[in-house]
Amino acid sequence: MFKLALASEQSKAMAIRTHINESLSSVFIKQYKQNEYASLARAVADMCQQALSENGIPHKTQSRAKEPESLRKKIEQRERKNGRYKTLEDVHHDIVDLAGARIILERWEDRHFVKEILNETFKVQKEEPKNEKSGYEAVHYRVHSKQNGWQYGPHTTEEPLVEIQVQSWYMAQWANVEHDAQYKTSKRPNQAMSNSLDLWLQLSKLTESLAEQTKAFKTKQDAKDKRKFRGRKHIGNHLDKWFSDDDENVADWARNQKEMGSSTALEIYLDARGWKTPGSLNRLLYEHFGAEAQDEYSNVAAKYAGIDLNRVIYLMDRVVLNCGENCSGAFEIPNNHEVHAYKIQVILSTFIWMNRLFLPTYGWQRLFTRIEDQKTVREGILLLGMSARQNFAEESSLADDEVSKLNRLWDWFYESRDRPIMLAFTMSNQGAIRDVPKEKTDLRNALRPLIAALGRGLA
Repeated sequence: MFKLALASEQSKAMAIRTHINESLSSVFIKQYKQNEYASLARAVADMCQQALSENGIPHKTQSRAKEPESLRKKIEQRERKNGRYKTLEDVHHDIVDLAGARIILERWEDRHFVKEILNETFKVQKEEPKNEKSGYEAVHYRVHSKQNGWQYGPHTTEEPLVEIQVQSWYMAQWANVEHDAQYKTSKRPNQAMSNSLDLWLQLSKLTESLAEQTKAFKTKQDAKDKRKFRGRKHIGNHLDKWFSDDDENVADWARNQKEMGSSTALEIYLDARGWKTPGSLNRLLYEHFGAEAQDEYSNVAAKYAGIDLNRVIYLMDRVVLNCGENCSGAFEIPNNHEVHAYKIQVILSTFIWMNRLFLPTYGWQRLFTRIEDQKTVREGILLLGMSARQNFAEESSLADDEVSKLNRLWDWFYESRDRPIMLAFTMSNQGAIRDVPKEKTDLRNALRPLIAALGRGLA
């Protein structure tokens, strides 16, 4: 802390004034040490910068010490309005913005948080909201250090105040121009300049208002995007609207695909992955239904030969299988006594997924009747039918040969390169396991004709 007695300087200044008839304002300006006030202003701006950054508030800080010529004009204006100063101390008490910092906010609504931060960081002597008829809006604070005086700055008997101006980005731009017009020219602004400044200010206010409205809309939209879908109908309506809206990001080829697919299946998968929100679904739709994805759609369609490819199947294929050859290993199998029960659930869930996703039914069932190792599949599926009826018996109820059959079937699914089988199995193995006890009818409809076909040894 730097403190020296001002009395000696004041008495010297008064003596000088007496002898050479110099004005008090000139004396004050001569003893005004701009560099010391600039040092103080920078220190305060740095403190603001650190405090606001730690609280995640987008901003910019500036600092300045009052220019001597600007100080002279301000003193003269005050004397014309209030009468001449009697002492240098009177000038010092009246001119409180010798050291100034500015906080320029990207979001004007953050000013309420800034107020809290400034009160935590400084001793706020005065808070002065500026909401002038001209339209200028800001908040000015006069602050002292919370410590025992400033560590930087002028050597005075009293701790100097620092003015902190909190402005929006738009107001800061206008204030800079207005300040230059008022203080950096020898003449008062003419009417044309005044009109231009007024127009600029009104445009700044309008721009700021529009920016705040846009941010409010975005905040509302973000909240809406994060709100969970209410159910399959909500998802279905969202898909219908997304593909019918006049959005340039939605490719024509995507609009022309008329078959939407199962919104129930999509809901179950999105929920399992934690993506059951409009925002998450939109991200997937924009990523996979753009103009550049048309060739990819054709490539995927060729891998589902004999099955009606729709938008939902295509989307889920891209999300689930667009991860290279190791997609099936996306989630680790439990390494505990429930591993066999887990495998049974995943494989049964795979059949339910296939029965719900792929039409016609015989299209995907034929994939199983055309494989070379029908014995492995037939024995495994017969075992699964029994396990399903027993509601997933404990591992201890499975004999060694049954465990072998289950493991062989698991390996077969894991290694299968038939696209529909890959998709349904990987979805289940990624955690989107169907509720088998509640979907027994779907499971029965999937397994019965398949078991019959495999039992007859159809090729």
